[in-house]
Amino acid sequence: MIPEHRLATLLHQVKRSQIDNCLYHNTSQSPSLFCDHMCDRNDFPRRTVHILEPHTGEVWQLAFSHDGTRLASCGSDNSAIITDVASMKTVKVLNEHDSGIGTLAWSPDDSLLLTCSTDRTARLWDAKVSRLLETCSKI
Repeated sequence: MIPEHRLATLLHQVKRSQIDNCLYHNTSQSPSLFCDHMCDRNDFPRRTVHILEPHTGEVWQLAFSHDGTRLASCGSDNSAIITDVASMKTVKVLNEHDSGIGTLAWSPDDSLLLTCSTDRTARLWDAKVSRLLETCSKI
């Protein structure tokens, strides 16, 4: 027979699919099932609000800490930067990588920050004191 809550699961999947297929999706509101979902192209943010300094190249990824107080950014300039969200002041620049940093992630308790670089290394940082804890490299 039909599993319990199957209809709710299917409806959730339809909403998720509409969001995933929306090229300019920029709202946190759940789409209606009464019509197809499509965000207006003109509502997509197009102007610079803040320049993340001291980045000197492209910013490739941003990640907010889980508590929302810090923002980590990384990119082509071989550095990851931790910024205080309230003041938008740079807290620390992490620049131990030899090549651009493609991705970063906070630990669930925001005490650690992981950076992964195109130099084929991953570095684990103590995000509270911005100290390098460990480096893992792939040969």
